[in-house]
Amino acid sequence: MPTLYTNVALVECADADGLETLLAAGLSRYVVRRLGETTVAVDHQRLAEVHRLFKRLGQTPRVTAE
Repeated sequence: MPTLYTNVALVECADADGLETLLAAGLSRYVVRRLGETTVAVDHQRLAEVHRLFKRLGQTPRVTAE
């Protein structure tokens, strides 16, 4: 049976090491589900906190609506 997740945002990294670095730096507290080696779903209601984390880490994510 398929699962449809609503009200989540995805964080996708170019490689697994990049994602592991972000998770270790604090992204893990926002993760709803790990989707693969380079992708996690995060709580959409905490995106402002995720953005602050990225900024603190010197990351500028590409943001897309789709």
